[in-house]
Amino acid sequence: MRPLTARERRLLALGLLVLAIGLFWLVVIGPLVGGFFDRTRERRDLWVVHQRNERLIGSMPALRATAEAQLRLAPRFAMAAPSEAAASEAFKDRLRRLATDEGFTIKAIEDLPADGPAGAVKVRTDLTLTLNQLYETVRRLQSEDAYVVVDYLSVTADRSLAAGRLAPLDVRLELSSAWRPTRGRP
Repeated sequence: MRPLTARERRLLALGLLVLAIGLFWLVVIGPLVGGFFDRTRERRDLWVVHQRNERLIGSMPALRATAEAQLRLAPRFAMAAPSEAAASEAFKDRLRRLATDEGFTIKAIEDLPADGPAGAVKVRTDLTLTLNQLYETVRRLQSEDAYVVVDYLSVTADRSLAAGRLAPLDVRLELSSAWRPTRGRP
């Protein structure tokens, strides 16, 4: 191996100096400066979270008032009953009162297993009623407390076809309604 010239030694020294500065930057300066940037970003994120939490704390009275209003409106959305069986019976009684008020006949009424979310009761009923009574029945079911969902509606007008004039309809309804447990009497 031949000895290096002065120019080659200077280039080698300059290369080693650049390599040393690069390693120093990667090992010492880079992590130190990167840590400052990371902490600045974390501080900014924490400040955003802090501001959001301050707004949330400031809105607590409004949230509390909204929650209390929802508690007052809870009976509109679900029947209060001590058990699912009691809720189902209350649902059937509501349908019987509706039949009495509107003047139609309930041929059959039975419980169905609720295939929806927990806390729902489902009933199937066979009715004989006129078209106007059907309209009023569905209107009252949708507008009175507790809200009811019509899962299935079947209308048969065989008697009208045979008689050649408007006659009572045979209707099958499957209805579901939410219920919420209460202690004692609803």
